[in-house]
Amino acid sequence: MLMMIHSKQKEPKTVSSVLKSSEGFTLVELIVTIVVLGIVITSIAGLYYYNQIMQLQSQHYDLAVRADRSEIEDLRNDGYDSLTPGTNINFTSSLPSALPPNKTGTVVVSQPVSGLIRVDVTVAYTDFGISKVVTISSDIGIVGIDEGQ
Repeated sequence: MLMMIHSKQKEPKTVSSVLKSSEGFTLVELIVTIVVLGIVITSIAGLYYYNQIMQLQSQHYDLAVRADRSEIEDLRNDGYDSLTPGTNINFTSSLPSALPPNKTGTVVVSQPVSGLIRVDVTVAYTDFGISKVVTISSDIGIVGIDEGQ
């Protein structure tokens, strides 16, 4: 008994058979993919923009703190006798130019107890429409043997 195996050979593909095949993507699938990718890319761009704003606000805050500390050191270097309780000092002109416009720097000098001067140093600025105020206080005392007598 002989068994015959018939094998089917594939017919060569013609242009019309390729066009009729169901391989590939439909127009609807492509449009949905483009819309989903657009939403994802827009979300990532929004996060990037938000991150840039937060980084800039952080830099502004850091500059304000440094300006406060620098002014306190300048006042300390000037000495106890150069400070008069009840006065206000404006140091806006010495604030960093990298801070947003409409910035102000002020010092309020007070004397909570004899022999001790308190300085409240404040930098105020507007960052993306939000008012920010950074205040640092420090006490400056009489230094040396004969000072203040």
